[in-house]
Amino acid sequence: MKVSEPTANYGVSNIQGLKNRIIASIDKTDDEGKLQECLEVLTGNDIPCVFSDEEFENILMEAEASGYTSEEEVKAMFAKWKL
Repeated sequence: MKVSEPTANYGVSNIQGLKNRIIASIDKTDDEGKLQECLEVLTGNDIPCVFSDEEFENILMEAEASGYTSEEEVKAMFAKWKL
């Protein structure tokens, strides 16, 4: 039985490795909307998913008032992300 060492990129920084994985993911997609979202996240000044206390309270109250969601709605939401 032959055994070989796993190939590794020695000396490549974690940041460069992450950049390479992002570029590879971008190269694989042709979804313009998804690419636009990525561009906005990468070039925007705001941190995604950060709310002021007032915004969070409003979102929380709306969520509590809306009640339960159906299984179909949950599946449709996850289908957006193809999970």
